Amino acid sequence: MQTEINTIPHNQESISVDKVITVDEFEAARALGVSVDFLRKDRRSRNLIPYYRIGRRVLYNLDRIKEILPTFELINSLPVCKEGEI
Repeated sequence: MQTEINTIPHNQESISVDKVITVDEFEAARALGVSVDFLRKDRRSRNLIPYYRIGRRVLYNLDRIKEILPTFELINSLPVCKEGEI
């Protein structure tokens, strides 16, 4: 059974994810596999996940998040070092 995550409803029509620049905190949390509460706490204290604030709206760029995810990769609880960094 396939779930429909390829489109995001917007004003009675669907927009392809390929055309979406940003998503709200609920979609970002779902894409990352974390809770919305985690993202809210991150915005208040750590600022690990990049986001935009436009007025009162908080938006995330999933492409930007994909770029920074490798910096969080851990192997045996140690950060992964690139060749030549040791």
